[in-house]
Amino acid sequence: MDNLHTEKQINDNENKDEVKDLLILEEAKKFQAVFLDNMSHELRTPITVILGYAGILYEELEDPDLKEMAEIILNSSNRLTESLNLLLDQSNVDRNKLQVELVKVDLIDRIQENYELYRLALEEKNIQLETKILIEGEAIVNADIMMLKKVFNNLIGNAIKFTTTGKITLELKETVKDSKKYYQIDFIDTGIGIPPAKLKVIFEAFRQVSEGMNRLYQGTGLGLSVTKKFVGLMNGEITVESQIDKGSTFSVFLPAVN
Repeated sequence: MDNLHTEKQINDNENKDEVKDLLILEEAKKFQAVFLDNMSHELRTPITVILGYAGILYEELEDPDLKEMAEIILNSSNRLTESLNLLLDQSNVDRNKLQVELVKVDLIDRIQENYELYRLALEEKNIQLETKILIEGEAIVNADIMMLKKVFNNLIGNAIKFTTTGKITLELKETVKDSKKYYQIDFIDTGIGIPPAKLKVIFEAFRQVSEGMNRLYQGTGLGLSVTKKFVGLMNGEITVESQIDKGSTFSVFLPAVN
């Protein structure tokens, strides 16, 4: 009896410790989310001012050296703004604060509008953006406009970042999963590729494709984590295939609307 009583007491103590650890972890997550939220909002105003003045300087300056400096300020500030937006998105994801508004969207329109958005970044790296529409008619899905835009931004931005030569292809086609019709958008690049071991963790927050490499490929490690969450909230799925030195293909599947 004494042994049974002692064993029960040990189990009770272990359970109490586990509950205590979970509560501490939950509090830490709340604190982190609030901190990220506050930090993002506090930094957004001064960055907006910097972007505004740097843009004016870039347009007005004629001296090539000074113009280049203004361009560096613009690019760096834009990169910081993107990082802050990802931090804020991740904070909202962690606290389940995301409001989803699904409306009917034609994916063909979304795909075709991307070249102009990324023209400067593509020209700077001398890579091409190609679109392939492998369906006839419209490709209607229920999607949240802002979330869909961020999914495209994150995946195309990633492809540009990790591709130095070749091209990026956006391919749209129909597919069937579990007897349901989906539209599949493939984001195909000819970049550095992803090591097999990293494929299992790249959709986790704060994990990066470039972990273990030098800082040539900078980022927060949040883009793919946020992207997967957004796709899931639109009732879709995302997968990835990759080969080292050959490139990667991220595939987004969204249910078709009849």
